[in-house]
Amino acid sequence: MQSYKDIQKGFSTLLVVIILGSIVTALVFYTTTTSLWSVRGSIDDKNSMQSEQLANACAETALEVMRENNNFTGSGNATIIGNSCAYFVNDDGGNSRIINVTSTMKGITRKLQITTNDFNPIAIVSWQNVGDF
Repeated sequence: MQSYKDIQKGFSTLLVVIILGSIVTALVFYTTTTSLWSVRGSIDDKNSMQSEQLANACAETALEVMRENNNFTGSGNATIIGNSCAYFVNDDGGNSRIINVTSTMKGITRKLQITTNDFNPIAIVSWQNVGDF
């Protein structure tokens, strides 16, 4: 028959093993969760950069349309490497134009607003990422 002290030693050992196992499990869970959020953040950063590059390419397309036709105002679309974007050129008086560009890629939308004030050559006054027009 086992003595009371032997049972206590076994119980203490079991309790220590359970506590250490819980701590190790919590650390593994924390590390895994942190790593997954880091990967997700990296993917979002990449998609955001690609959406911004699409918006910049679309803006260049709008500037080319303006270069070819100095009187152009209105809207247009561009498809660049399978992704589409839209631009709208507003007459701001004289040779000034305001170009609003919107691109969406993988759920991330980027908006640019470009202001020009001359055509030959095209003079860009500002080129800004904006939240809304």
